[in-house]
Order: sequence, then C-alpha cells, then structure tokens
Amino acid sequence: MTVARWMSRNVITINQGDPVSLAFELLLTNDIRHLPVLSRKKLVGIITDRDLHEALVPSDPNHTHRSMYHTVKNIKAKEIMTPNPITIGPDAPVDHAAQIFFDRKIDCLPVKDAKGKLVGILTSTDILEAFLELREILSGIQKIDIVMDVKEYEDVLKILHNRKVSVVSAGITPHNDLKRTVLSFRVRDADPERLRSILRKKGYSVLPEN
Repeated sequence: MTVARWMSRNVITINQGDPVSLAFELLLTNDIRHLPVLSRKKLVGIITDRDLHEALVPSDPNHTHRSMYHTVKNIKAKEIMTPNPITIGPDAPVDHAAQIFFDRKIDCLPVKDAKGKLVGILTSTDILEAFLELREILSGIQKIDIVMDVKEYEDVLKILHNRKVSVVSAGITPHNDLKRTVLSFRVRDADPERLRSILRKKGYSVLPEN
C-alpha cells in the first residue's frame, strides 16, 4: 500500500504572510489539525493546532474562540510555523511513513511529488485506517466497490448471499455522479475477482481493486 492510496488530496493551505488568525479560522472551520504553509506555491512550513495554542501567550484558561482569534490576529503564519517540515512522496510505502511518524514523534507528513509540488497530506489517523484495512485483508476480508443506485442494494446483497458469500459489512461513499453512490461490501473468504466478474456480467459497474 502506498501513501497515495491513503493521503488527503484536497489540502487546505495558508501563505506564510497570512495572519495566524486565518490559520486559526481554517483549522476550526474545517475541523483539521495540520495546515501546510506556502510561499510562492512552495511548501515552507506547517502549522498545527498545538502551534496555535502555544502562540496564545499569556495563556488564558477562560479564553473563548473569539478572544483567541483577536490574540493572534497581528501575528504572521511564518512566525509560528515549523519550517522545512519532513515530507514524503506519494509512491512511498505506508509502513515507511508509519516508521517516520514513530521515529520523529510527529503525526503529519505533507506529500510532495517528484517536482516538489504539494499533492497531499498524510496523518497518523490515515495510517491507522491503512493498517486496519491491512488487518482485514490478512484475516481473509476483501472489499468489493460497486457504483450503483442505493435502491439496487438488496439485489446485489441477494446475489452475494445466493453464492454463499459472507458479507461482513456494507458502506456508502459519494460518487462524482451525484445521482449514484459507491457501495462497498466487505466479504470474507471469497474470491474477489470472481465476484467482480459475476457482478459485471449482471450489468453492475464494479470498480477495480485499488
């Protein structure tokens, strides 16, 4: 499994000359904990929620979000960022990223391509999800992703049950076509490629293994 499979691609960033109040707002409104800092579109640093809290000096145990916002409004992002953050490439193995997290005691890695462009961000949460999926794979659980209407769910489930396939769980994720969704079936002790072939012959749009 590579970093590209698990990283977040829609990265929210800030420019080094922007006020820290903007960083605070971006982290808060987007419910994130890491914010890459750019200069002329190049990665130069990273701000974490911890950096923001450390910037609020003197600390006020009774602060509100509004008071925190005004405390940092005149400080620039470059003044509190961690410069030259450790990065990783999209083709690197996930276990390599996990080792970096462990060795360097960090929980975020900006992802840069061969040209040095920021293309994603990988967090410790992403690593945990990757290893949970790996555990499922090693325990005989496979995932089948089908692009279809939700109303077809029962029909697909019937096909799987008729073939004595043990369905562990099913989940729904958005699709580019707003009228359709991706239904993910986790099945145990089955031949996933054979199942994909059977479902395709029945007219379903089955995604390839990723």
